[in-house]
Amino acid sequence: MTPLPSSSSTGTSDPQDGPQQLLALARSLGATDAVLLPINALVVEDRFAAMCAAPYRCPSYGLAPGCPPHAPSAADFRANLANFRLVAVFKIDAPAASLLNENRLDVARSIHRIAAHLERAALDFGCIRARGMAAGSCKELFCADAAICAVLDHSQPCRHPDLARPSISAVGIDVKALADRAGWPFARIDTETEEEDQSTMALMAGLVLLA
Repeated sequence: MTPLPSSSSTGTSDPQDGPQQLLALARSLGATDAVLLPINALVVEDRFAAMCAAPYRCPSYGLAPGCPPHAPSAADFRANLANFRLVAVFKIDAPAASLLNENRLDVARSIHRIAAHLERAALDFGCIRARGMAAGSCKELFCADAAICAVLDHSQPCRHPDLARPSISAVGIDVKALADRAGWPFARIDTETEEEDQSTMALMAGLVLLA
């Protein structure tokens, strides 16, 4: 695991400099790109959160605290955004076809790791309410062999608190709208995506909310 820079090692302890430092840190940790946006760049819609349950229930539904129905509702998440002013958004590009197979899990794990790193760095920079979020369910990514999530099992501590972060899809974040705002090309991944096609690029994203 790549160590986080401390405030002294980055040459600043000024919270105003912290958000910009996060972008460079994200890239150093493997992100293809990272941008800083106003909090209103996040479009949150109930219909996206509802997709976790229907019409085709996600295999991770109900298995982690960061996934529905345990995650905050889209309405609650929208209301909570009033407590933040910026969002640091990062992505990892990958061939769209590779995100239809087991490679998707490796990319998603990287997204969670980067989000967790950035959250801790933001706290060091003085962003005391920093909150990292990532693509995919932490249960599938880090505790697939466990019968049940430790947090959901009688409120035990998370087995991977330094890695696992809540799902951005679970609260209804519109990833395409976010990619458009960041200026990133966005390719949809669906049943028509050919697994042999390595030319079409897609992305997975993570973010850190900053007060």
